[in-house]
Amino acid sequence: MKTVPDKLIQLTIEKLDSQGDGIARDGQGKVVFVPGALPAETVLAKITTEKKDYCTSRLVRVLSPHPERTDPACPLHGKCGGCQLQHASYPFQLRLKLQMLTDALSRTGKQVPLEGFEPVRPSPLALGYRNKISLPVSGEKTLLEIGYFRKGTHKVVPVENCPVAMKGLNVLLPEINRGLRQTGLSPYDERTGRGSLRHVVLRGGQETGELLAVLVVREFPEPSTLDSLTALARRIRRRCPTLSGFVLNLNPSRGNAIFGPITRSLSGRSFFFERFGNMTFKFEATSFSQVNTRQAVHLYETAASEACPNGSENVLELYAGVGTLTCFIASRASSVLAVEEWKPSVECLRENARRNGFSNVRAAEVPAERFDFNAGERPPDTIVLDPPRSGCHPAVLEAVSCLRAPRLVYVSCNPATLGRDVRLLHESAGYELRKLVPFDLFPQTSHVESVAVLERPIRS
Repeated sequence: MKTVPDKLIQLTIEKLDSQGDGIARDGQGKVVFVPGALPAETVLAKITTEKKDYCTSRLVRVLSPHPERTDPACPLHGKCGGCQLQHASYPFQLRLKLQMLTDALSRTGKQVPLEGFEPVRPSPLALGYRNKISLPVSGEKTLLEIGYFRKGTHKVVPVENCPVAMKGLNVLLPEINRGLRQTGLSPYDERTGRGSLRHVVLRGGQETGELLAVLVVREFPEPSTLDSLTALARRIRRRCPTLSGFVLNLNPSRGNAIFGPITRSLSGRSFFFERFGNMTFKFEATSFSQVNTRQAVHLYETAASEACPNGSENVLELYAGVGTLTCFIASRASSVLAVEEWKPSVECLRENARRNGFSNVRAAEVPAERFDFNAGERPPDTIVLDPPRSGCHPAVLEAVSCLRAPRLVYVSCNPATLGRDVRLLHESAGYELRKLVPFDLFPQTSHVESVAVLERPIRS
């Protein structure tokens, strides 16, 4: 198909891809991706790029809307790349996510759960649930633009309010936006590696109400700018009593990682507390946390229950973070060996285990792929995996396959890498996907979290 300027094409949407974009086919059968469209809709679209096997397009008009199409809650929907499904009703979002999960497991995992696919468990909150927002910064000289990336680009869409963020963060955001523009801090330019302010990260506790502001900089500011930032931090903390701390994080690298290794307080603490169920956890400024506290409790309870069906298991947990899931497992297990590489998270993990009264937890500060899998006093009954979106490192999968623990519990935020790893574990060690429990931790987006239970068949 030849692309003609301003040419419109009428399409019928078949389904959504893993990014939440509509998938259709043109008259020659070539796949066309249509962001903003929903399954079964007839739309007019403008082809924007044409590749050998597919085209991308821009939605121009919906000719035949899906009955569960709805008005987005955010005026930036379609501009900001953060929420892909706000134009679908929440019950419909859950069904769409189940289809995405089913497609990914069937396509990349070559397996379906022996017990079948369960419905996606809805979040207690469909809006106002996020306890963390990470906002990249761009602009010229001291004219800062703070917001989210436009989809598929590194162009910042300025944001003053985010409907999926919890209320406290939306109170804090405009205060920080206004204040930073008066400090003389320059925006970081990822093309040249110059400038200072890279990200503004706001996070906190949905249950405790505590907030923490993190400014990620390429280099620590000059004394005069540092004085202005310190004054700003103190002023905002006086106006927002729930802001427990305001910190600087140094990240001089040219990569995409948000946080660097050094954090210094401008005012107050460099950590906050949050409650998950009846337990309280400390989170350092740069440590990982699930962004949906109330739904995370349900996920942790399910994962811990599946990891410890007998209540006496010895559990090896990889990618343990600050120990939230660790403590849920420890409440049921005989022992937990928790592996985590990020030093601030390991320190929090040890403190969180003590704080919540668990003496059966041992922490190992090492990347999962470099962990000595023979370090335990006895082979694990269950191995719990909670990797990043990229999935498990190949060395981890190889070591897990060699250990041949009777049961694996895999907590995933990416159906594609979950499917890949499930397939590899089946091929290398015979693990079968017995159960898959999906959770919606990210309403309004195309992301879906899941707890997968894998077992090795008992040989007679």
